[in-house]
Amino acid sequence: MEELNVGKDFSTDPCGRYYSDNTKSSGEQFREEALLPRLRNLNAGEKLDIVLDENVESYGSSFLTEGFAGVVKYGYMRADELVEKINLIVKNDMDFEYYRDKIIQYIHEAKYDSKKYVSTRK
Repeated sequence: MEELNVGKDFSTDPCGRYYSDNTKSSGEQFREEALLPRLRNLNAGEKLDIVLDENVESYGSSFLTEGFAGVVKYGYMRADELVEKINLIVKNDMDFEYYRDKIIQYIHEAKYDSKKYVSTRK
């Protein structure tokens, strides 16, 4: 079982949508550099545990939309496939259940392969 702890493995301050937002922890960066590589390393039937609440204060909707729903929007995988491959874990702070629910909502609302991905990294 592979684990991605957002606060430990990526950033304690995940914010912004794109690389070009001049943050050090945008949703685009999370998707491209943290989430997708781990999803690609999964064996058949394995899931990626994503810990949402350790060392993170909050998430913005732009980060969550780009980071998670972008997987679907840019055609990396379909919504049902992505949801099947991830376990969104809230260990301590039950307020983070809100973010877990929003992530699932954004994934299901995304239209598969509806946009061509062009990196905003400079």
